[in-house]
Amino acid sequence: MSSSAPSQRAVRQFVWTVSIAVPLLVAGLYLIPPAEGLSKETLQRVFWLPRLNALLNGTAFCCLVASLMAIRQGKVARHKALNTAALALSALFLVSYVAFHLLTESTKFGGEGAIRMVYFAILISHILLSAIIVPLALFSYARGLAGDIERHRRIAKITMPMWLYVTATGVIVFWMISPYYPY
Repeated sequence: MSSSAPSQRAVRQFVWTVSIAVPLLVAGLYLIPPAEGLSKETLQRVFWLPRLNALLNGTAFCCLVASLMAIRQGKVARHKALNTAALALSALFLVSYVAFHLLTESTKFGGEGAIRMVYFAILISHILLSAIIVPLALFSYARGLAGDIERHRRIAKITMPMWLYVTATGVIVFWMISPYYPY
């Protein structure tokens, strides 16, 4: 390891700090009242963010699938680039998600009966796994970049299917809730 490379301890501290901060930030969104006094036109413009979020999640999903295919073909550089893209898309999603929820009230799901139970089962699993995926994805990514391939592979076997699920269900949740957005 070069002297300019971050130490394993520094990487662990960063990953755990982010992994604790992200769920706290998202949970805090539900304690902070949405911005007041926004015009109808402004709110209408803000409601493009959930579409962007679904696009970011869907694109991250595609990057992850392509990354998996690349590494199975031995294309390590492509695998790294696609995982970097998926991580960047997920970070952009988080920024957009936070912005949207700071500006608007939560949208209530209006479906009834069995579809309501399906929606909440998907939503709850998505939320729980999205908190768990943060440290897994960051540790997996850091180990891969550091060349710690054996430990990267071990954690990636857990990370990849979970990250795929989180990105896919993010799109599904959008499809299910979008008919109930006010704009």
